[in-house]
Amino acid sequence: MSADDLLPDERKVLEQLGHLSLDFRAMWAISNLFRSSAAIRRHMEARVLAPDRLSWTSFVGLWVLWVWGELGANAFADAVGISRPTATGVLRTLEGRGWATRRKDPADGRGVLVSLTREGRTKIQHLFPRFNAEEAAIAGSLSPAEQDQLARLLRTVARSVGSAM
Repeated sequence: MSADDLLPDERKVLEQLGHLSLDFRAMWAISNLFRSSAAIRRHMEARVLAPDRLSWTSFVGLWVLWVWGELGANAFADAVGISRPTATGVLRTLEGRGWATRRKDPADGRGVLVSLTREGRTKIQHLFPRFNAEEAAIAGSLSPAEQDQLARLLRTVARSVGSAM
């Protein structure tokens, strides 16, 4: 890879740290993954979620409950990829808007079950097509074959990280 192929930030890193024995290829792969995901998150919050005053995490919470249905509070936190205390705040927000509800788990008196309300289901059913259209617009800079390849590569990275934990 030539320096001309690098982003300005990558060239700066190479300029400052090029003398060190580092795995720059791995650094660029992971830093670009992080940089891209952060940029996509900001973009989606500004373009799709802002009109509903939704954070990325609250949106993911709605989506998880829509796809998986009722979940235990701990399973909800795991599925959204957040800590249990953060899940409590997200659920408080979703409940406050009338989009989710919590109830005691009848099988485990200490447990809590989380689900969408009818209003929450309606919200995500209307919101998700707009979200997906923006996903398609972003991914549209890649050919269908490149989109498939990227998805495969990211699954490999996700499995690698998941198996290391």
